[in-house]
Amino acid sequence: MKKRILMVAALGSCAGVAHAQSSVTLYGLLDAGFNYINNDGGKSNFTMTTGVLQGNRWGLKGVEDLGGGLKAIFQLENGFALATGSLQQGGREFGRQAWVGVSHDRFGSLTFGRQYDSVVDYVQALSGIPYTGLAHPFDNDNLDNDFRINNSVKYASPDFRGLKFGGLYGFSNSANTGAANSGFASNRVWSLGASYAVSSVNLAVGYLHLNSPNSNTVGAISGDYINVTRTSALGTSGLPSAVTKEDVIAGGGAYSFNGGRVAFVYSHSKFDSATDRLSFDNYEVNANYFLTPALSLAGIYSFTDGKLHSTDANPKYHQFQLIADYFLSKRTDVYLLGAWQRAVGDAPVASLAPDTFGTGGTAAPDASTTKNQVLVRIAMRHKF
Repeated sequence: MKKRILMVAALGSCAGVAHAQSSVTLYGLLDAGFNYINNDGGKSNFTMTTGVLQGNRWGLKGVEDLGGGLKAIFQLENGFALATGSLQQGGREFGRQAWVGVSHDRFGSLTFGRQYDSVVDYVQALSGIPYTGLAHPFDNDNLDNDFRINNSVKYASPDFRGLKFGGLYGFSNSANTGAANSGFASNRVWSLGASYAVSSVNLAVGYLHLNSPNSNTVGAISGDYINVTRTSALGTSGLPSAVTKEDVIAGGGAYSFNGGRVAFVYSHSKFDSATDRLSFDNYEVNANYFLTPALSLAGIYSFTDGKLHSTDANPKYHQFQLIADYFLSKRTDVYLLGAWQRAVGDAPVASLAPDTFGTGGTAAPDASTTKNQVLVRIAMRHKF
């Protein structure tokens, strides 16, 4: 009897140790505010939208220490529209992220599920998107992560004295039968990226390749792929048929100083259809500065140069953004955002942020009926 009591006590002690070395964290973010749009399909408009600066979300992430530097890790992240309570990312329960894997202090991490690509992982932090939530026109380079990668396996290295690198492969989940849109390569994705941080300098580069995205419902891209090349805002400067191949390469650098940062980002996106090609070059400079510990200002300018190769149509966009962000606490802030887009060249009209507002719980604003569109937004954000 005494031996049994000692054994139960020992097992209880082990269970207590295992529990102490494991953790699950609940977290979330809420963003809601009001907008003025000077030309929303021909008329000015006042709207309430949510999830603009950052998408509304709640999530769970956890870690279990397996010993010897090895850990089991997972993350589940739900996206929702605060204004209506509806699910985002095509109605998925955990549409923002859903993955499980292992990590090691010396060898990095290997994860499996629905995840971000390497352009987002390594380059997005250098762009103005974390400041304003507004993408380059139509998010043509996916730096605003309008789509995630299903069926993906991802490797991320540890930090080697400031150097990090990684890659992702998203499976098509289709057999190589040779039938249209059913081959092994159809609707698969792969990407690579790296970053290097030393002292006040941060550099990053990323590459993303998609084969026939959204061409079936079981592959790496399904449902939430935004085919920017055929949007009506491009008029005759868009592709005549679906994308068969997409490539994005992006890179940038940032310099941080006491209280602020300046950065430059370049990206090139290329969309091929069966008969044509549409490409975009995006050039962006951004800067932010804390005037006080509670008040920051940020400014972003980007120029997008597009080309439809069959006709040499050349849609171009200038985009300016300014934001003042005041922190009421470490978890709650209010912000005032202003943005202006100017369409030039063969771009028929301005279309400032359909990708951002289209996932915010209300209908996306229509394109302007002119080559200018202005947005002013006042909102609050709370993190928990």
